[in-house]
Amino acid sequence: MKKRIKMKKPKVKIRVPKLKIKTKHLLFLAIILSFAAAYFFPGVEDNPMVQTSITFIGILFGIIVGFFIADLYTRYQGIRDNAGTDSSCLSTFYFFAEILGQNKKNKKWLKRVEDRINNYIKKFMPLPWERYSETQKEFDALGDSLKEVKYDTNKENETYSNILNVYNQHSEARENLVMFGKDKLSWGEWLVSLFLGVLLLASLFYIKDTSIVSIVFTGAITSAILILFLVLRDLNNLNFGEQAVSVEPYERVLDAIGKPRYYKKKGDVLDVTV
Repeated sequence: MKKRIKMKKPKVKIRVPKLKIKTKHLLFLAIILSFAAAYFFPGVEDNPMVQTSITFIGILFGIIVGFFIADLYTRYQGIRDNAGTDSSCLSTFYFFAEILGQNKKNKKWLKRVEDRINNYIKKFMPLPWERYSETQKEFDALGDSLKEVKYDTNKENETYSNILNVYNQHSEARENLVMFGKDKLSWGEWLVSLFLGVLLLASLFYIKDTSIVSIVFTGAITSAILILFLVLRDLNNLNFGEQAVSVEPYERVLDAIGKPRYYKKKGDVLDVTV
């Protein structure tokens, strides 16, 4: 009696596009909704106390949101700059490691360096920037590889000094990334911003009337407030002006060491049996 041989079904990765509304579409929608609300809502009454409170709330809202935007933009630029240094140091580290790997004593060592760089990037890629510090173990393992290398000639000694400098620069960039990564808006800061924004909008709609000037003024101010919140959201998510902090340089490092690329957006790839 012949035995049946079970064939394993291969797993195929299918890339599924992720539904995402672009910021420019949200901006357009915010403007349309603002003017529609200003047109259809007639207002309540022209109250002098509410008019006075609008000035105070508006100034407070502008100062607080302006400070948050400036702080988040500094964070956004800091992460972009240091992420470039971080990936560049990995590439340079591997370049010098290849030179040292020409020594027959370091053939296995070079392979371990490739694996450790690969482990470092694979650990980092799915993490949000605020959890970048979780790659410390992999970074330390990369540093430990420098204790294992053998060098005999003056050229190798010079290369070893260079690779130490690169590792030091990498360490500095990592510290900056850890610091900037954690510098997001807290729930308390979001609540303060939203509270002031809602209070300002409520006051505007309370005293408005049905005149064209009032409708245009209320619609414009409402649009500006909603746009500020969209800017806050994008900067907080490191996606300002549709330009997210790119992980492409890290993927090029994987190409250099001969490892497969890893796509950060895990939700885009599904394992499907066929």
